[in-house]
Amino acid sequence: MPKEIAGGFCARPRDAHKRSVGTVTVVGGSHGFPHAPVIAGLGARSAGAGLVRLVVPEESRFAAGALLPEATVSDLGGDIPLSDVTVVGPGLGLGEEAAALVREILSKEGRLVVDADALTHLAAICKSGSRDGGATIVVTPHEGEAARLLGVVAADVSRDRCSAAKEIARRYRATVVLKGPGTLVVSPDGEKVYENSTGNPFMALGGMGDLLSGVVAARWSYLGGDAFLPAASSAWLHGAAGDAIVAERLDMSIANMASRIGSMRIALDA
Repeated sequence: MPKEIAGGFCARPRDAHKRSVGTVTVVGGSHGFPHAPVIAGLGARSAGAGLVRLVVPEESRFAAGALLPEATVSDLGGDIPLSDVTVVGPGLGLGEEAAALVREILSKEGRLVVDADALTHLAAICKSGSRDGGATIVVTPHEGEAARLLGVVAADVSRDRCSAAKEIARRYRATVVLKGPGTLVVSPDGEKVYENSTGNPFMALGGMGDLLSGVVAARWSYLGGDAFLPAASSAWLHGAAGDAIVAERLDMSIANMASRIGSMRIALDA
């Protein structure tokens, strides 16, 4: 494990309970992508969240019951029960209602992981200036989403990933997790940069980004404080789980990834 993230894992106290080890809310899902927020919730549970709440449409409830029976479920469009950390965006969609929901959540005080469709809404919200509200945020774009955040094309991001991540951090006052080979984690002031070395091409699979957003939220809710270390250690754990699956010649699936993340996290936090 790289020395930069050694503090990202720590033993649970004997008197731990489901609220003391971190709570995560996931807000997302739409008619076309009902399972994305459930995958994020699965990542949060596997990474150690004591309580996972899903705020999702009706179409997501079957997957939630089958894959994440521990979670509580609320209807998308009602009150948002913010937790220690809230993930917004997986499968949310790009319509006006989704945009209004993202704007509402960003206006609240709290800690947010902004992922997937919420990144497109964030870019639109901030197009004419910096975002409003007191939320502390982590953004988790791939190169295409990073390009939208910057108003450029993906090739520009690919050409200089570190500069792009630093500019996103500055512009959006966010900790940035720029996904891809050598995932980069950058602090809001651009002073801290972590380049992840775990992960492999077999992880090129739908849902991997949703899973990672849940892992980041869970580790941040548990560790507290600044988001840089939880985000960097989450990128490492996510990739290391994928590497372990490949080393054992197992099927690369979201279920296997979640299981391996869980077993590795327990060993690291023991």
